[in-house]
Amino acid sequence: MSELDELRQEALEFEMTGKIGKAIEKLDAILKDEPDLHDLRVKLAELYYVFGEIKKSIEEFEKVVKAKPDYTFALYRLGISYFRATRFTDALKVFHHINAVEPELYMASYWEGLSHYHMGQFKRSIDAYKRLTEKGHCGTLGFYQLAIVYKASGKYEEAIKCLKAILKEDPNVVSVNYHLALAYLAIDNQDYAIKHLKKVVELDPEHLDAKRRLKILTDPEELYTFEVPPL
Repeated sequence: MSELDELRQEALEFEMTGKIGKAIEKLDAILKDEPDLHDLRVKLAELYYVFGEIKKSIEEFEKVVKAKPDYTFALYRLGISYFRATRFTDALKVFHHINAVEPELYMASYWEGLSHYHMGQFKRSIDAYKRLTEKGHCGTLGFYQLAIVYKASGKYEEAIKCLKAILKEDPNVVSVNYHLALAYLAIDNQDYAIKHLKKVVELDPEHLDAKRRLKILTDPEELYTFEVPPL
């Protein structure tokens, strides 16, 4: 085994035993002598990300992408790191590029949708998630995020359709029942809101907001005791 292979193995062992800081030190030492080992630099960037050092993660991914512009995986991970750093405009540039050159990497559209959502660009977010769901990608996750954006933009009927589609596959998802209840409340359908709030409390007896809303809806006297929570 070469000295470089030994150093790689040491870094891997540090990572596998949860010693992320030590693994980072080892990889950084290797890359000072061998700066063109792009696979190791990607690993270093990912470890910085795990370690919460997002700025350093971005710096390392940028070095890889600068050297290898077509390294799609590194570009994708760079976009996610930009997102985590709330650099949504930079993230969108990356995800738009991936969607143009490698559309089969459909999770780029997922992160594109999230970036638009956090920028308050609901229509563009909806467009991104619709591309996913219409092509059968992302399954429950795509429908869930699409429903959240519909709900945030006041399109409650559309949100309800998405959430109901998820419940057909699994009726016991707490968050889906909860958001479905809120959407029904927004269109003044209290009967269905109560139904789904009851389901939330059944599945998660400690869900305080669902319990509070349910109590208000089923006991009018509670309106004088509790402030009605926002949707």
